[in-house]
Amino acid sequence: MYPDPALTHRVEVFTGHALAPLPLAWDDSANWLWRTRDEAPRLLKLARTHSAQDPFWQGMDRLFGFDRWRCPEALTRLAGALPTHLPLPPLPLTYLGALHQTPLWSLPWSDGAPARMGEVFAELLGSQLGHLHRETVSGWGHPLETVWTLSQWPRRARDFLRHHPRCADWGALPDFPVPSRAVWCLPDLRADQFLSGATGWLWSDWEALVWAPLEFDLCVAELLMTEGAERDAFVTAYRRQSPNVALGEYRQGMRALIWAMRLQGDIDWHILESHPAWLM
Repeated sequence: MYPDPALTHRVEVFTGHALAPLPLAWDDSANWLWRTRDEAPRLLKLARTHSAQDPFWQGMDRLFGFDRWRCPEALTRLAGALPTHLPLPPLPLTYLGALHQTPLWSLPWSDGAPARMGEVFAELLGSQLGHLHRETVSGWGHPLETVWTLSQWPRRARDFLRHHPRCADWGALPDFPVPSRAVWCLPDLRADQFLSGATGWLWSDWEALVWAPLEFDLCVAELLMTEGAERDAFVTAYRRQSPNVALGEYRQGMRALIWAMRLQGDIDWHILESHPAWLM
């Protein structure tokens, strides 16, 4: 699916750039995309989904208190707040303004190929999360909006599930122990949010960054790898930067949140619940 030609024309008028529309990678992709037809091209991203109708962004708002439509310019500063010397550094994001009240951003164009999960990328991802997890943040939520203490996580997580439209799928609500600490986290983490180019690796899609419990972030990562070699590569690289974390008592609740936010797509709860518990 491509942006409508009329929408493309409106963005061209708004930005003053001739644009080449790009196809959506997923039916629920968060942004319409264009490449500027310049000598130094840029990627333009116009918000396509909103917390009012999208399960992921609705979960981001109701659980983490973050809506990118409320702070479209400020969120561009998040990349500069991340730990330095990341193996997969973020591309800088620029806010261009609101087109009919819809946020529009740009970032440098890269000819790099989207990453694919495999042993090499799993090792890089383990190193990336290991670096991010070395830095403890002051609470969970979002640094641009609301930050809560760790002791408030169990009640807010349970309330989120209790009021979810598909809450009956769980039967009894899972337990939510108080997390050990909070870290930088990208809840919708996927391999294709990173690019491999001639000058190295880049993190191209990070706008959904939040502060989350460490155990939540690791449970997200646990679901991304299916092969033993990938898992071994991830764990080896992660442990070079950060210590082991016991996920046992946290896993059921974190997976319920992951399912409710559709971070693994629209799959059956019992499929996600039965994914191997291999991490830590």
